[in-house]
Amino acid sequence: MLAVGCTLLVALLAAPAVALVLGSCRALEVSNGTVTSLPGATVTLVCPGKEAAGNVTIHWAYSGSQNRKWTTTGNTLVLRAVQLSDTGDYLCFLGDHLVGSVPLLVDVPPEEPKLSCFRKNPLVNAVCEWRPSSTPSPTTKAVLFAKKINTTNGKSDFQVPCQYSQQLKSFSCQVEILEGDKVYHIVSLCVANSVGSKSSHNVDFHSLKMVQPDPPANLVVSAIPGRPRWLKVSWQHPESWDPSYYLLQFQLRYRPVWSKVFTVWLLPVAQYQCVIHDALRGVKHVIQVRGKEELDLGQWSEWSPEVTGTPWIAEPRTTPAGILWNPTQVSVEDDDNHEDQYGSSTEATSVLAPVQESSSMSLPTFLVAGGSLAFGLLLCVFIILRLKQKWKSQAEKESKTASAPPPPYSLGPLKATFLLVPLLTPHSSGSDNTVSHSCLGVRDAPSPYDSSNRDYLLPR
Repeated sequence: MLAVGCTLLVALLAAPAVALVLGSCRALEVSNGTVTSLPGATVTLVCPGKEAAGNVTIHWAYSGSQNRKWTTTGNTLVLRAVQLSDTGDYLCFLGDHLVGSVPLLVDVPPEEPKLSCFRKNPLVNAVCEWRPSSTPSPTTKAVLFAKKINTTNGKSDFQVPCQYSQQLKSFSCQVEILEGDKVYHIVSLCVANSVGSKSSHNVDFHSLKMVQPDPPANLVVSAIPGRPRWLKVSWQHPESWDPSYYLLQFQLRYRPVWSKVFTVWLLPVAQYQCVIHDALRGVKHVIQVRGKEELDLGQWSEWSPEVTGTPWIAEPRTTPAGILWNPTQVSVEDDDNHEDQYGSSTEATSVLAPVQESSSMSLPTFLVAGGSLAFGLLLCVFIILRLKQKWKSQAEKESKTASAPPPPYSLGPLKATFLLVPLLTPHSSGSDNTVSHSCLGVRDAPSPYDSSNRDYLLPR
């Protein structure tokens, strides 16, 4: 069915340009007798009524302000360089008698609209909007011309009125799409007022492929105490997405602030937090998240606004009394290799040896401690000297034994010894005929039973 829809869309786009005209975009009609003008122009107003004809004195008044009055000879009033604020009714009087009124409408032609359409959830309608660069005049109107293409009903044309939001500064139109619909739309926005009209280029979209969520909300990055390379990241689904029916999958990317290259992770469906394990120590990082429908329906959202975070940094250790750090105190922290090996999620702990606080030390205690330290040092020196003397005497005995000539006769039983004498000369290539184990990195001696290198056992 999707292929048929694509074929219909291609056929429509390949048709003559007349087939793509969705509607006639014309300037708005004004009531009879209304004078229209562009800003900065000179306008001549003519007082209606036969009694105002001739060289009579006519008094004029602007309905929007009691301070704006004119007196003319004849029934014409000339206004130079009119502005938008000059729009209104101009009353003409003959004496105290009201002869008539002339409506004036000063307006600016609309700019060419640039239409964009989106659908933030598979359960909602498509929205097409345009944000003009300047505030349009109160008389400016907008309408969306649409053409619906599907495989059952063929083509159908319709129009959608658009509303201007002062808060959002945009024209917005809704195109009704039912859940599960697989149809194409071609739309065009017509913007018109009393002095002109403009139409946007045609925009086409598929009802399912156009689904694009808003970026994830409430992105928070925090350090984890005791983990100098970890960053905890959490976020929430956007308010425009209802997770009760359709879930989101997410992508997370992060980089050091000084780098332009992101590391990107694809996360499981409906996961709203994760822990970065390979952040750089003490470096601020930039983190962003984006989402997409769980079954890859539609498009990825825009990346969320950048949020920065720095991994945990150990604080300098000082004692409460201001004493320098005691060398006996030990800090134990799991390194990154240990974390990767065991996958432990527990936080690193710091084990500190107890520090005994004493405001003063008595003289007998000091003497006993000093005497004990001196006795221990003397004992260590004595033991080292004794060991050194023993090693020296043992070395002298070994040297005398090695230098003595062998006895002429052996008192013990004769033991035959044999010597391996190779009869073949070594190869010119210098091969040592050894077997190498690449996985262990060791070399084995050749076997005496190897037929390629025969040796004979000769008595020595």
